[in-house]
Amino acid sequence: MTSFEAIFLDVGQGDSTLIALPNGEYMLVDVCRAEGHGTVDTFKVLRDVLPEGSRGKPRLDYLLITHAHDDHIWGIGDLAEEFEIGKIWVPQYGTKKELSKNYEAFEKVVESQSDDSKIWQKGSRSPVAELGGSGEVSLRCFSPPGYVEVEETLSEEDARRVVHENCGVYRLTYKGVSLLLAGDSNLQAWERIIGYYKDRTDENDLSVLKSQILHASHHGSRTFVMDDKGDDPWLDALDAIDPEAVVISVGEDNRHGHPHGEMVAIYDEKVGSENVLQTKDLGTIVLTVTGEGAYELGPDESYAERYGWDDDGGAKKGSAPPSGSPPRTRQPPNVPPPGYEKTPQRPARRERYGA
Repeated sequence: MTSFEAIFLDVGQGDSTLIALPNGEYMLVDVCRAEGHGTVDTFKVLRDVLPEGSRGKPRLDYLLITHAHDDHIWGIGDLAEEFEIGKIWVPQYGTKKELSKNYEAFEKVVESQSDDSKIWQKGSRSPVAELGGSGEVSLRCFSPPGYVEVEETLSEEDARRVVHENCGVYRLTYKGVSLLLAGDSNLQAWERIIGYYKDRTDENDLSVLKSQILHASHHGSRTFVMDDKGDDPWLDALDAIDPEAVVISVGEDNRHGHPHGEMVAIYDEKVGSENVLQTKDLGTIVLTVTGEGAYELGPDESYAERYGWDDDGGAKKGSAPPSGSPPRTRQPPNVPPPGYEKTPQRPARRERYGA
């Protein structure tokens, strides 16, 4: 591996993004694995690409969990059993409240990690890690601000809102190409992030938030820019990120109605509809950095062909989905429409909102 790749796996209504670093190390951002959901079994991908670790198991160098809701941690216990995990970045929750069905498994995995391999998420002015062997991949964290207190008396809805408000938000940069991973961060999270980071620059005097690729918040939910349907959208965050392309990880026919139509329209207006890519339509989507400031972004149908759910080696029988979408029937990947070919993405800049 001589480059940087971000593989947005088609796991249905959830998130699993595999990052291949230039030195051959791998990072998994969130895990969602439920049999028959999406066209790809995350563990099949990991079994194929990860090298053997010191304990005789495939080694995943980094596991980054943005927050502990089921569609981002489903299968985390099985992951820790089958794979050796190097370092883990996780939010530090101060609560006895069960935040999701898999929350107990999440806690056990975190507790099982040694202190020197466990990193509590916290926003920082400077990069939280320099990865890739020689530090050529910069990792920044913008959220949460620190310890996340979730009061046990909160309703389930209010507790979810607090978790989303303190969701992990990260940016990876390699050779002048940046990918911002928004998790399920909501409007309140971004009001805080923008208030602190909007005018901050890096060592090259560039905005620390500016990113060519945005991995959309909350599966394309409107909560990125508004509290309630019908509210006027708050676009400061999107303008600060100023993406050239948006990737939405989302399951087809999910009960949440993701991605929300008004949010897709905002993304379309910002980057052009041909540069808004959804896993439910295109399957697994791959970002490859090809040179200084250059990249390719597009669907890769081979992931469904190589790592689908149609043979053995899948999830345990009877495993339920995290939430949101029915099992997806395995079928040949859709042929992408014109404009989605895997070519360098250099769209013309569009007028900003309110301009």
